[in-house]
Amino acid sequence: MASKFVSKRNLQFLLYEAFDIVELTRHPYFAQHNRKSFDLILDAGIKDAPVGVRGISLFIVPRERPDGNGGLAPNDITVTQIYHKMGYRGTPITELSMGEKNDCRGYLVGTPNNGLAYMFQMMNGSRIGVGAGATAISTAAYYAALGYASQRPQGRFTGEKDLSSPQVPIINHADVKRMLLFQLAFVEGAHCLLMQCCQYADLEKVLTGEAQQRVSLLLDLLTPVAKSYPSETSVISTSMAIQCLGGYGYCDDFPVEQYFRDTRIHPIHEGTTGIQGMDILGRKVRMKNGLAFDLFAQTVKDAIADAQKDARTAPFADTLKRSIEELKQVTDRLRSRAESDGTAAFLADATLYLEYFSLVAIAWQWLRQMTAASRGLLSAPSKADARFYEGKQVTGRYFFHYELPKTKALVTRLLDADHLTMEMDPSLFND
Repeated sequence: MASKFVSKRNLQFLLYEAFDIVELTRHPYFAQHNRKSFDLILDAGIKDAPVGVRGISLFIVPRERPDGNGGLAPNDITVTQIYHKMGYRGTPITELSMGEKNDCRGYLVGTPNNGLAYMFQMMNGSRIGVGAGATAISTAAYYAALGYASQRPQGRFTGEKDLSSPQVPIINHADVKRMLLFQLAFVEGAHCLLMQCCQYADLEKVLTGEAQQRVSLLLDLLTPVAKSYPSETSVISTSMAIQCLGGYGYCDDFPVEQYFRDTRIHPIHEGTTGIQGMDILGRKVRMKNGLAFDLFAQTVKDAIADAQKDARTAPFADTLKRSIEELKQVTDRLRSRAESDGTAAFLADATLYLEYFSLVAIAWQWLRQMTAASRGLLSAPSKADARFYEGKQVTGRYFFHYELPKTKALVTRLLDADHLTMEMDPSLFND
């Protein structure tokens, strides 16, 4: 790709607020030419740049560029193919060929060799967006499954021996309730965590000093969780929605099969789950000598202390207290392993650590919801509001009884010194 470097003066004029694409599209140049968006934001190397990621710079590469006469000229970019995907077909992915005629120009954003930092500045917000997208798809799948289960009659209550009695909607069966509770506990827990991250992002813009540093560290720490937990769990949740519908769920007469296909991309978008795991364990929990993790643990303990004041939520607060203390111990053990066994062993099961951390983080959000719901029930609510609060209590109970206990198996694996996945000979995969 041939790159054109504009002068600093022109760069500031053309690419003002370049990190905020919305602001950049409002620039008079783009308004004049009715450009709604950019075709490509590209990380690339430049001549004599340092080797590796330290030499990456950020460019904006438009499909058309100014021709010097007030108009626009093609920028030597060709769409060579559109990829055919399993799902998510409303957002086509294309393969681009740039500079085949040696006439493609990119415009440098910011300073040279700082592109990776700029990319992460944009990507962190996108990662939260990916988690929100996965949660939205799962929410739609949940309501589709709920509607079907509420109307589909099949079977009778367990123990009912009168075959002449009418069949009951499948929502009355315990296993169907379990699948619906899983979906509900996931989507509402994930949604709450995402809103927590959005609150931190807003506060980061208005706070200053130590308060700003606190929310920035919490947002950095929770971003891999907000991206990965909804993305990975959405695949399971939408699959359960299909299961609720039975064979109909696999047919395109109902929307859940599309939701299942559409959501599978989210664990890959904006950094795979493996990358997020290495990010949280390899960098985020170690930031500033563990300050980000300590702030998170204290924030969770504050919610625990609040919940312990209420008899309804105190038992769940005690459970989460044990979980956050155990998470701290496991994290410290893993950090010491990095020093004794090396980085490779330390990060070998980083994805499992991310899953473990995520379950504790969602339990924290559920405890907050259960505490608020318990107080709502004491405020003489309407019948509809009371049912809403009771639903929150039951769904939170499900998460604490069914999902949070999964951390026990993860802890066992994370503390195991057998480095199987790191040491296995790849040739052993062969038949």
